[in-house]
Amino acid sequence: MSRRAIACARTTAVASLFSAALFSAAPLQAQKCTVSPPQVKLGETLRIACPAEFTSVKLNERSAKLYPQANGKSFGLLPISVKDTPGTFSLKISRSDGGAPQTLPVVIRKTIFPSQNVKLAPEIEALHSTPEEMALLTAFRDAISETRSWADPLAPPVSGCMTSPFGVKRLHNGKYTGEYHGGVDQRTPEGEAIRAVAAGTITFAKQFNVLGNAVGIDHGQGLESMYLHMMRLVVAPGAAVQRGDILGYAGSTGRSTGPHLHWVLYVNGVNVNPAQWVKLQPCSGAAKKR
Repeated sequence: MSRRAIACARTTAVASLFSAALFSAAPLQAQKCTVSPPQVKLGETLRIACPAEFTSVKLNERSAKLYPQANGKSFGLLPISVKDTPGTFSLKISRSDGGAPQTLPVVIRKTIFPSQNVKLAPEIEALHSTPEEMALLTAFRDAISETRSWADPLAPPVSGCMTSPFGVKRLHNGKYTGEYHGGVDQRTPEGEAIRAVAAGTITFAKQFNVLGNAVGIDHGQGLESMYLHMMRLVVAPGAAVQRGDILGYAGSTGRSTGPHLHWVLYVNGVNVNPAQWVKLQPCSGAAKKR
């Protein structure tokens, strides 16, 4: 064989090996999961997207299911609580086929929340939830349905600016309550329509002592929303709603100092920051640091 023939044979062999490597690497690359965002603040939500064989995710002691999606992949939401510890952690993603789990680094950033004092009249401050109301709310937070009704982006329920952001440390009449604000408050005139942030099913629509007239919606696969203090409700439990449908009208029922909307997002039973999901404009001087 001539030198030119030998050289051509070697070139062809190298090209074949390179092509084989590319084709063998492609399936491996396809098995990779992604987490977004890789750096998260306290109270925010991690989104995990994976190939279909991955079925669950765990961070420290909190775990969540990954659900099959229309695109053939798996997807799930993992909440980061306001009470979690900042630092760098390993996100463990498990699969159903017995293969090795995948780990991804996640950084939980230190997050400083402001304080906010709310002046309450004695009769308003004295309101407390009944055991039946607490049981209903706990059942709502803990229930997770398999079918996803929501889609990005979520819609703001009202157009008003944000008077109290998520996570603020609450004082009542100058005294710390030991609680944080688990949702956001938006400036909303009495009678303004309150709309669903996404499609879903009404879990409850009733009057509570502290929450006032309130609605809870299950959006599926771990996402739920709740809307409080309305003057009037126009939906009933079990009803299906679409993004933007009217749920009721703003008011000041329950433990409230004036007409506004307090609304909440839950991810797998944990309060998360709605401002990560919906663009909200703060009102001037809404919450002051102390």
